[in-house]
Amino acid sequence: MQFIGRMDFSTSDGPTYAHPGTTIRFRCDCTGVDVAFEDKGKGGDEHTNFVNILVDGEHAAKVELRREGGMIRGARALPPGEHVIEIVKRTESYAGNIRFLGVSLQGSLLDPPPRLERRMEFIGDSITCGYGNEVRIHAPTYTEPNTGYHAKNEDISKAYGSLLGRRYNAEVVTTCISGMGVYRNLNGSTGEKAFPNLYRRIYPGQDKPLWDTSLFVPEVIVINLGNNDFNVRDETKMPSAPPAKPFKDAYKAFVQQLRGYYPHAKIVCTIGPLMNDNYPAGRKHWTLIQKFVSEMVDSIREEGDSNVHYFAYTPVMTDPYGEDWHPTAEVHAAMADELGAFLDANVF
Repeated sequence: MQFIGRMDFSTSDGPTYAHPGTTIRFRCDCTGVDVAFEDKGKGGDEHTNFVNILVDGEHAAKVELRREGGMIRGARALPPGEHVIEIVKRTESYAGNIRFLGVSLQGSLLDPPPRLERRMEFIGDSITCGYGNEVRIHAPTYTEPNTGYHAKNEDISKAYGSLLGRRYNAEVVTTCISGMGVYRNLNGSTGEKAFPNLYRRIYPGQDKPLWDTSLFVPEVIVINLGNNDFNVRDETKMPSAPPAKPFKDAYKAFVQQLRGYYPHAKIVCTIGPLMNDNYPAGRKHWTLIQKFVSEMVDSIREEGDSNVHYFAYTPVMTDPYGEDWHPTAEVHAAMADELGAFLDANVF
């Protein structure tokens, strides 16, 4: 079997992991596959984990995991013959950790398939996680998509990073944490609690164990951070912009941190598509974040690192939205197309 993503192999029971998109991949001569996991989430709408089973690159089953573990019905009635199976964690770390315990095949396990041609990493917040992307909410007012998080409505396989991975035949690692910023988080916390300090954690809520960055060396890294930095509420209860210099300094330091781990990677600093200059009125957040991030990238390039790029998505200005104003699966597909065109022209 192939294990793709940040996993903790410190126990003999099986690998444990948190981030969405973490994948177990294998080849079999079989007509069905069942899966066994222990869901370490707390349960309920927010903390129940799900996995996708993909067969030969196509979605075959959505599986709800159980806290007590045990074998769960997966994908059945497959055409006889050889298949490549991928078991993908749909849900983000907020839903909880999961432990892989094994599979049961209606057939036989074969040698692993060839590794994919490329490696890509997508770093970000709830947008990158695919938060709420399986629902479509029409919003005539600024209140209706405030649904809260429901784990069943999140599918990393429909998020832009996963879509681009399939486009480029790439193994993908997605390192994303909802509510996190590059300088300050949605709750206003900064410094050691911001995303850069959590980057190497296998479990975002635990300072150990740390991920060995040599185990997955991406050719391309796409960052989408800054949304939460611009969404911290001020004394008027409205989203506020971060101070320019600390924001740019923190973002630049994070890019340099990544460069230390991955000397040859091409790094794309992206912004959008949820921000615009209409909300909050008069504060020009979209204009400001474009200025901050583009200037930060320019400063890195002027210092000699030409493998760092800047990209801005076209803002989403109309409904439908996913949960809590997040992109729908259709918007994620549009994001993948828009960023893919940029990658074709400037990176690959």
